[in-house]
Amino acid sequence: MSVTQPEGDRAEPVLPPREERDGRIITFYSYKGGTGRTMALANTAWILAANGYRVLAVDWDLEAPGLYRFFAPFLEQAALDASTGVIDLIYDYCDAPLTSEEFDPAEMRQWTRVLPHVLSLNWSGFPGEGCLDFLPAGQAHSDYGAMVANINWDEFYARRHGAEFFKALRTDMSRQYDYVLLDSRTGLSDIQEICTVELPDDLVVCFTLSNQSIEGASEIARKITERHYNRGIRILPVPMRIDDGEKGKADAGRALARKRFSGLPQGLSESGRERHWDSVEIPYLPYYAYEEILAPFGDKPGSPTSMLSAVERLVASVTKDRVTGLPPMDEDVRLHYVDLFTRPRPTAREDIIVSYASEDRMWAEWIEWVLTRAGLRVVPRELGSLPRGDSDRVRDAVTRTLAVWSPAYAKSVQSRQARDLLGGERTMDQPELITVRVGDTRTGGTYGGNSVELVRLEEDAARAVLLRAVGLPETVLMDSIPGEGPRFPGRRPAIWNLRLRNPSFTGRAAVLDRLRDQLRGQQRDRRSTVVLPTPQTLYGLGGVGKTQVALEYAYRFMADYDLVWWIESEEPEQVATSLSELGRRLDLRMGENANENAELVKETLRLGMHPKAKRWLLIFDNADDPAQIVRFLPGGSGDVLVTSRNQAWTSHAEALEVDVFRREESVEHLCRRAPALSQQEAGLVAEAVGDLPLAVEIAAAWLETTGVPVGEYVEQLKSQPDRALGGTTPDDYPDSFGKAWQVSIERLSQQMPAAVRLLQLCAFLAPDSIATSIFYSDQMMNALVEFDEELRDKNMMGRVIRAIGRYALAKVDNSSKTFQVHRMVQAVIRSGLTPEEHEDLVHEVHRILVGARPDIGDTDDPENWPRFELIWPHLGPSNAENCDEADTRQLLIDRVRYLWKRGDLDRAEDLGRRLNTAWTEKLGEDDRQTLQLRFQLASVLRSKGLAQECLELDQDTLMRQTRVLRPDHPLTLQTAGNLAADLRVVGRFTEALQRDQETYLRMKEELGEEDPRTLNIANNLAVDHRFTGNYEAARILDEEVYNLRTAVLGVTHPYTLGSKANLADDERALGNYGRSISLLSEFRDEYSVPVPDLASLRYATSLAVSLRRAGEQNEARRLTIETYNRYLERYDPKVPDVLSCALNLAAEYSAAGDKERARDTAREVFDTYRERLGDTHPFTLICGNNLTIYQRDVGQPEELREAVVLGEHTLEALRHTVGADHPYTHCAMLNLANTYGDMGELEKSEELEVAALQGMTARYGGNHPDPLVCQSNLAITLRGLGREAEAQDLRRRVIDRLIAVLGENHQTVHDARAWRRMGRDLELVPA
Repeated sequence: MSVTQPEGDRAEPVLPPREERDGRIITFYSYKGGTGRTMALANTAWILAANGYRVLAVDWDLEAPGLYRFFAPFLEQAALDASTGVIDLIYDYCDAPLTSEEFDPAEMRQWTRVLPHVLSLNWSGFPGEGCLDFLPAGQAHSDYGAMVANINWDEFYARRHGAEFFKALRTDMSRQYDYVLLDSRTGLSDIQEICTVELPDDLVVCFTLSNQSIEGASEIARKITERHYNRGIRILPVPMRIDDGEKGKADAGRALARKRFSGLPQGLSESGRERHWDSVEIPYLPYYAYEEILAPFGDKPGSPTSMLSAVERLVASVTKDRVTGLPPMDEDVRLHYVDLFTRPRPTAREDIIVSYASEDRMWAEWIEWVLTRAGLRVVPRELGSLPRGDSDRVRDAVTRTLAVWSPAYAKSVQSRQARDLLGGERTMDQPELITVRVGDTRTGGTYGGNSVELVRLEEDAARAVLLRAVGLPETVLMDSIPGEGPRFPGRRPAIWNLRLRNPSFTGRAAVLDRLRDQLRGQQRDRRSTVVLPTPQTLYGLGGVGKTQVALEYAYRFMADYDLVWWIESEEPEQVATSLSELGRRLDLRMGENANENAELVKETLRLGMHPKAKRWLLIFDNADDPAQIVRFLPGGSGDVLVTSRNQAWTSHAEALEVDVFRREESVEHLCRRAPALSQQEAGLVAEAVGDLPLAVEIAAAWLETTGVPVGEYVEQLKSQPDRALGGTTPDDYPDSFGKAWQVSIERLSQQMPAAVRLLQLCAFLAPDSIATSIFYSDQMMNALVEFDEELRDKNMMGRVIRAIGRYALAKVDNSSKTFQVHRMVQAVIRSGLTPEEHEDLVHEVHRILVGARPDIGDTDDPENWPRFELIWPHLGPSNAENCDEADTRQLLIDRVRYLWKRGDLDRAEDLGRRLNTAWTEKLGEDDRQTLQLRFQLASVLRSKGLAQECLELDQDTLMRQTRVLRPDHPLTLQTAGNLAADLRVVGRFTEALQRDQETYLRMKEELGEEDPRTLNIANNLAVDHRFTGNYEAARILDEEVYNLRTAVLGVTHPYTLGSKANLADDERALGNYGRSISLLSEFRDEYSVPVPDLASLRYATSLAVSLRRAGEQNEARRLTIETYNRYLERYDPKVPDVLSCALNLAAEYSAAGDKERARDTAREVFDTYRERLGDTHPFTLICGNNLTIYQRDVGQPEELREAVVLGEHTLEALRHTVGADHPYTHCAMLNLANTYGDMGELEKSEELEVAALQGMTARYGGNHPDPLVCQSNLAITLRGLGREAEAQDLRRRVIDRLIAVLGENHQTVHDARAWRRMGRDLELVPA
């Protein structure tokens, strides 16, 4: 039969337009559960929608959501799984940064929109605009319960304007829908009054006729009536689950209910209330007790005792008889949907054994869950876990055996034993055997029988194949709950960075199972359990395989996570850098400061709300200093795994101690690597090496590579001295490892001495991140060629690397192109060196690192950054900071500058100060490289706002360089340029200009006009012109520098693009706003660095200023807020660039009409500069100028008086510091004139306006926006003085020119036409 949904043929209600809609919000509440409240709401919602109304059903029973079940045939499961809901709406708002502590209605409205979270039911039979939308409680996932439990409602109301949030939510829902039905949770809770008091217009109080239910529900109704009468909530008591089989008891309950709910419903006459109590009650009907089915489908219409008729009477009462019944429905359609609502009868339960290798535990868990949900009893059995004596009992109980077939299963030496145990010899009455292939390997003949394959299938297809294999229909799991059960194993996390899996990993099943159980804790039912696992720590002596266990765990259980991230953790810097990279993979706004990036990533993971990281695993490998690493652990709902040798971790995390291999694990590993070994021979080798995994691996590689008889090898091990090498033995150095190492290294030294030398060099590099490209550098070849002449041909290096790998002394990870040496190997190598050999190797490593620097360019070029990033991890392990070689010290200077250019100011300052102290003590203050280091350190200090210290450092450095080098040496001149920047920062603009002019001439003579260093000084000279107000000179010079940099450095070099952005600043200052926007937009599109740096943020701020000046206020405000938040994610609020953006943000608030917020923001910046630089510094005066604008705009008498005082001080101080003809001074005059005008002192106002106009016109000409605004203000003053004709004439001319310059619709034109005074704010331009 073909079934189609009905077309609505009923008269449609006349609905108001959306902007005029004022829908009613109706809460269905019950004091106790089990009343049928949710069913009544769902039926009410359907009947209202069927009558042509827009209806929203909201599942606000956050702790136990279930409303969706009544709408299941009309909701797509995938959409329901992915849909967000009430809890997500609240969390989105809680996680949003507040732009102000004060309540902002406009901002609140954007966070209380329900439409992005609702699902529409798939039913085309609702007439007209009729619809039924569903707002779930929240997205179903393992962390849902934690999200509900962790909301701090007190803080939500106190700090997040909770009451205003729900008012705004109420307004939005009422505007979108005619009826909003809320399914409230039972009892008393933090959220009960949200649904019963704050949101509803009507409250349907549902109760059964038990005394407890009546008393509790009536008490709630009474409190709402008495305490919240001003809300005007209409309360409708509705008896539920009425069973007249015990009519006497039912009547007694009805009588008690009427007494306790006396006077309700309100607004009815006594006879009206009697009619309500006589007609509105919901019966108990067994048909509706077993399944969630809607009465419009479950009942034929017309029966007065049916559930449908009862709900229709309830709807009539709720709507005051606006809706009284359900429109007719085609009977075939009704019956079709009855079938969809009806739960299928489960099949008879059977027993089935699932046999699996430990590596496939996730597959076994998923298969167990699918088959259990399908009605089977499943007995999971890991290979080797079933005692042989139980075989008959198990065989008698099961009807089928299912083997999870994988490479691990096939390789296991226990598989044949398990097959014999579980199946025995095949006979007719033996259980059926099914093999389920989950990996790329063939099933052996012993494991014949029925075979199916799940490899490379999606979850739905795999589930169907599995169910068919056991003879069940695919539809048996149609009613699965979203988010229920374990995750499907056949997928890899979207975000991960694991190194290659160890194909020879052996054993450790018990360790991995304990680790899995500890991490999961009590999470078997993840939908309803709060997931707060403590971090796990693997600790033990070196070489026991801690890292390999962690790696295998991640691979084995990867499908359980959305994100798996491996973090090398020997140094905090490595951790911060790795977390920064993770942030970029999560599409977070990563800045230049790695530590601040790490904090952002940590907080994102802790909250568990990121769509790419609902479930995550972080692995901190070799984290031997808890004090340094514990601050990076996120907490929250993810898993953290730490590997360490330091048992101090036990005070921070639950410990899982890893010991050496069990003997059977050693034997299995040796047999896998060297198949020719017998188990007895493997046992001899295992005993000789003490079952230490690393030693077992080295021994297996030796035997596999050499073919030496086992007896001979064991004798060689026994003949080794107790200490394999001379020197100091590491604390956790196992003797068995030393002997195995010594045998292998002696053989390797005979075959390939260059390989041994390469290992010795690698002992002083970071163990896990040695880029193989370093091995092919000229310096590395020079270091090795004396040990192997064939290495004059670089292509022969691969032979050396392979030789090391064959003996398992290191590994090559081709996916990351890195060479990995175990830390134990490194420690043993270092322990065997004499002090002289140690010193020689360290310096050789330093020379190799120096030789790995880029051939062209320097640290300022982002294209070189990837090359430098291959070098930086090795500076610490090689102890580069204590090296006395000049090239190594230069590399460290490069490191300081690199960190500065990347904006990682804290680490740059820390390293710079540390080196400065050490080098000054060792080399003296006049050492050339010490002075060069101080030049870089000064740049860092300047960026951090430490102006005076920076000035003094540059003055001292310049004095010493002038004496040690010469006055015209390029390094001396560069420091002179630095000093000029310091002078700008402290407000001595004219001195800075004069110094840069002199330095520029000397640099041109010394290096030529086109040298990049000369162009840097020219760039700084243009900055001086801007600061002294000569914008045209700045524009001419910036354009010249831009053209030269394009020719010398290329069009996309950061310095070239910086010149383009500077040129845009000049154009804006000259009033060419469109040209400025064009240039800055090009900069934004062309400037490409791995992460946003200071330059990109700085010029985003600049673009926002140009947009605002051009009249594009909405886009300007959006960009400014976005940029300011990005600054705060990375830097202290008092860093100069952040303060500059904050001052611009105040201007954006003012342009948007929020004058108070503009004033407060500007005052914060003003106070910061006044405290840091003093009352008369130009930067403080710029802030003061802007603050007076916003004080005047607020308009309060006290504010105006303060604006006059501050404005007069600002003007006088600017005349003294920058001069009477400076543009800053002219703007201060204009703004003070406005304040005088508002105070009624029009003569003072006119005097200042005339003077400002003369200065502005002389500088810019007559068509610049600033003099035009000044003339518009002057016209207002003339009008106030009674000179109407003069004022009108001036205003007309000004408006015509403003339209020509800015356009008809610019706000400045509107203000001029409205006779409104306009201020001119100033920018804090980076010095």
